[in-house]
Amino acid sequence: MANSSIELVNLDFAYLKEDFKNYMRSQDLFKDYDFEGSNISVLLDTLAYNTFKNVFYLNMVASESFLDSAQLRSSVLSHSKLLNYTPRSRKSAKANITVNFQATGESQPYIIEKGSTFTGISGNDNLILSVPETISVSSSNNSFTFTTDLYQGVYLKENYIVPYQNIPDTLIYKLTNTDVDIDSLNVNVYENSSSLPRTYSRSTSLLDLTGSSEVYFLQCSGSGSYEILFGDNLIGKKPKAGSIIELDYRLSSAEEGNGIKSIDINFDPSGGELAEDADEPEVIVNAISSGGSERESLESIKYYAPRHFQVQERAVTTDDYEIILKTQFPEISAITVYGGEEEDPPQFGRVFVSIDVAEATGIPYIKKQSYSKFLKTRSPLSIEPIIIEPKYLYIDLDINARYNLNITKNTAERIKALIRNNILEYNTNNLNDFNSILRYSKLLNIIDNSDTSIVSNITDLEIHKEIIEYNVGNLQNISFSFNCKLIDDIPKMEDNHPVEDRHCISSNTFRYGSIICSIEDNGDSELFIVQKIGSIHKKIKKIGSVNYNTGMVNLNGFISDYIEDGVLKIYARPHDNDVSVSKNTILTIKPNDIKINVQAVRV
Repeated sequence: MANSSIELVNLDFAYLKEDFKNYMRSQDLFKDYDFEGSNISVLLDTLAYNTFKNVFYLNMVASESFLDSAQLRSSVLSHSKLLNYTPRSRKSAKANITVNFQATGESQPYIIEKGSTFTGISGNDNLILSVPETISVSSSNNSFTFTTDLYQGVYLKENYIVPYQNIPDTLIYKLTNTDVDIDSLNVNVYENSSSLPRTYSRSTSLLDLTGSSEVYFLQCSGSGSYEILFGDNLIGKKPKAGSIIELDYRLSSAEEGNGIKSIDINFDPSGGELAEDADEPEVIVNAISSGGSERESLESIKYYAPRHFQVQERAVTTDDYEIILKTQFPEISAITVYGGEEEDPPQFGRVFVSIDVAEATGIPYIKKQSYSKFLKTRSPLSIEPIIIEPKYLYIDLDINARYNLNITKNTAERIKALIRNNILEYNTNNLNDFNSILRYSKLLNIIDNSDTSIVSNITDLEIHKEIIEYNVGNLQNISFSFNCKLIDDIPKMEDNHPVEDRHCISSNTFRYGSIICSIEDNGDSELFIVQKIGSIHKKIKKIGSVNYNTGMVNLNGFISDYIEDGVLKIYARPHDNDVSVSKNTILTIKPNDIKINVQAVRV
C-alpha cells in the first residue's frame, strides 16, 4: 500500500480523509470513494477518525514520556522519582506564643501533650494550631507560663501491621491524606509487642547505611500521595513481621494559615487545677503565623527535579546553594550566593548567602537559624556558610508625560494609573531581585507605550538608600556605598544657594538641634547639613564626604531626634541611568517613589 502521494505533515481529520482519497485515486478497484453518500465514504470517515485518535493518543504518550513536556501530575511525579526528587508538600504556617495561667500546682509538672490545639482567627475563618512537641511546665508558685511554637493544622496517626506471610522485599506504606506537611512526619515502629517505639529517621541517601540502620525513605506516588519505604536488612533495617508501623503527621491548610494574630487556647493547661477565681489562661502572640505554603507546582517540579539530581544533596557551587535552599524553603523569593574572596577585605573560607524572604522585612532570626543548620551539613568542611541580610537600592522616578487629547477618552488620572501599573509590572518582571539591571531606554518605552495617546515623556531618575540601622537620638557614624559611579559635573555649591539647585547627594528632612534640615553635597566631595530659609539653602555644618567614583558615602557624627518618615533616606544621581546592582543588593521601585505628572496637548 506504499504511496508517495500520502501526506504525513498535516494530521488533521479533514486532511487525513483527503489523503485516503488521494490513495484511492491511485487504484481502479473502487470508484465511488469521492461521493459523500457512498458506503466507501463512510469507511473513509471511520479510517480517518481512527487515525486521528491514534495520532492524538501517540502524541500524548510521547509528551508524557518526558519531564519537560509532561502535563499530567502523575507523569511529572513519576519522572521526578527517577531523579530521586521528592516534591515539596504543603507547609504549615508557624506562630510563637506565650501562655500564662494560675493553678494550684498540686500535680505539677503540668504536661502539655503534643497535638494539643489552639484556635486562631484568620479573616473570617477559625483555624486549628497544634503544639509540635510535648512540654513540661513547672513553677515555684501558683503562676505558670510556657512559650512554644504552634503549627497550623491537626495531627493524625495511621497504623499498619507488617504481615506474617508473603512479606514483600520492600515494605511500602502510603499516607492516605495529600494535605500532609512532610516536615511533621514521625515514623514509629513497635516490635515484639513492645509499648516503646523505635523512631526511624528519614534518609535521602544510601551512603553509610547498614542493615541495622533504622531509617525510612520517602517518595511521592503518581496519585500525589506520599509513601514510606523501609529497607531490606541489607541497606536499612526492615521491620519484623507483626510489627506495628505508626505514621504520625500533621495536616496543613497551606497559605490559609498565614497572618493569624489572635489565638485562643482549647484546653485546660493545668489539667483541671486552675486556681480558684483565676482568669482564663492568657495567650500572648509573640510572632504571628507565617511560612504556610501550597504543595509544589508542576512548573516548579520540572525546574528543580533535574537540578536537584545535579546537586546531589551537597552545596559546592553557588548554584548548588541556591537550588537546595529554594527547594527546601518555599518562602524564599530571591537568593544570591558569592564567595568571601569577593568581599573587601577578602574573607577566604566563607560563602555568603543573601536571602529575601517573601512578605517579611529582612530575615527573621528563626529562619536564619534554619537556613544555617540546613547548609552546614551540606557544605564542604572547610567552607563556612554565612547568612546575611539583603540590602536594597531604590529607584525614584519623576515622570512628566505629554498625551494627545484628541485621540483618547482616558482622563489624566487614568493615564497616570496606566503608567504606574506598567512601571510596577516592569519592576516585578525585571527588577526586585539580586543582580538585576534597570535599562533606562526600555523604561522610557514602557512609559510611552502605556497609552496610545502618549507622545513623549521626560523622566528624571534618582537612586536612594534607606538607613534603617540608624537609632534616632544617638550620635553615629554611618558609612555605605551606592556601588556605582555618581555624577560629578555639578558646579561647586556656595554657602548660600537657591533651593532648586541640583545636587548629586541629597536627603529627606530631619531635625538637627531645633531646626529642620537636610543633607547636600557641595559638588566637591563634601557633605553638609543645610537649612531651608525661604528660597535659600544655608550651610550649617560639614557632616561627611562622598566618593563620586565609587559611590561611597560617609556621615560623621550624625544625630537627629526626628526624621521624616522615620527613616533617613540618602538620594543620589547616578552617572549612568542604566542602574545595576551586585552581591547582596536588590534593585527595586516602590509605588510611593513614582511621581507622575501628565500634560494634555493637541497634536
